[in-house]
Amino acid sequence: MAKKNKSQHIGIVLILIGLCMVSILFSENQSEKQNRLSQTIIPQIMTITQKQVISGNLYPIKEIEVKSTIAGVLETYFVQVGDKVRKGDRIAKVKILSEPSQIENAKTNLKTAGIAFDKEQLNYERERKLFEKGVIPQSEFEEISKIYMISKEQYEYAQNQLHLLEEGYIPSSNVSNVVIATADGTLIDLPLDEGTPVQERNNFRDGTTVALIAQLDSFLFKGRIIENDVLALKKGMKLLVMPTSVEGFQTEATIRKISSKGYWDQGTIKYDIEAVFTLSDSVQIYSGFNATAEFILKEKKDVLAIPEACLIFRNDSTFVEVLKDFEFERRWIETGISDVINVEIINGISEENKIKK
Repeated sequence: MAKKNKSQHIGIVLILIGLCMVSILFSENQSEKQNRLSQTIIPQIMTITQKQVISGNLYPIKEIEVKSTIAGVLETYFVQVGDKVRKGDRIAKVKILSEPSQIENAKTNLKTAGIAFDKEQLNYERERKLFEKGVIPQSEFEEISKIYMISKEQYEYAQNQLHLLEEGYIPSSNVSNVVIATADGTLIDLPLDEGTPVQERNNFRDGTTVALIAQLDSFLFKGRIIENDVLALKKGMKLLVMPTSVEGFQTEATIRKISSKGYWDQGTIKYDIEAVFTLSDSVQIYSGFNATAEFILKEKKDVLAIPEACLIFRNDSTFVEVLKDFEFERRWIETGISDVINVEIINGISEENKIKK
C-alpha cells in the first residue's frame, strides 16, 4: 500500500513538472512573439516632400556708394559702421593737399579776374545808359552784356577756387571737403583709413568710395545651384531662407533671377540664382551673411511609406523583412521618392503588413 502511494506521489510531481515546463515554454513563446511584434512598424499613409538645399550669401538689395566731390586725403570719419544715417548727414572730411604755389596762383588769378571784371562792369554800366537813351543799337549792347557776364563768371570762379584751396569748400555750392550721405540707410562699410588718397567723382572717373550705405529692410539671397536641379526652379518660386548666424530665424524669399549661363565650380556646372525678401526691424542681418535656401524638388501626397532605415539593399534590389506567422521573411519591394527619413512604397507590401524596424 505504501509503495502504491509513493508511486502516486511521484506521478503527481512529474505531472506538475511537466505542466511547469509547458507553462514556461508557452510563456517564452508568447514573450518571443511579443518581442518580434515590438520590433515591427506598420506602413503609414503620408506626404513625402523631397527638398533641395542651396548655400549662398545675403546682401542688401540697395547699396549706395558715397563719393567725394573733391580730391585729397581722408582726414577723419564722423560716423561708425552700423550707424543709421539720413540724407545730408556728415560722413567724413577730406583734406585738400594744397601747395603754397597753388594758393599763390589762385590769388593771382583772382586779382587778374577782379581787375578784368571791374573794367567790364564800368564799361557795361556806361553802355547800358547809352542803350537806354537809344544811342547804341541793341545788338551792340547784347555783345557788351555777354562780355560782362563772362568776366563776372571768371571772377566768381577764381574766388571759389581760392576759397576751396584755403577753406576746403565753395560757398553756396555742393562742392565741399565734407562728404555727406546721399541716401537714408545704415552704414555697412567705411573702407578707408585716415590719410588714404581720395579721388573726386566727375564725368571721367567714378571716384573713391568713402562709405557704403545700405537699406537693411530688403535683402537678396545669392547662391548657385547644380545643373541637375536648375530646371526645377522658376522665377516667382518661393524659397525658405535660413541665415546660419541667426538661430531659429527663417523667412520666405521669391526667386527673381536664374542665370542662363552656367559656371564651372568644384567639378560641376552651376547656375547663379537670386531671391528677394523683406526684413523686419526686430531681426538684424549684415551684408555677406552665410545662408541656406531650401525649396521643394518633388512632393507626393497620400502615399504608402515606411522609414528608410527599414530597407535592405542587395545588388540592384530593395527588400524589407515582413512578419508572417511570427517569423520574419524577406520580401522584394519597389520604392519611390524619399525625404531621407521616409520612403514611398509603390509595390510589395500593404498597410496590413508588419515590417521589421
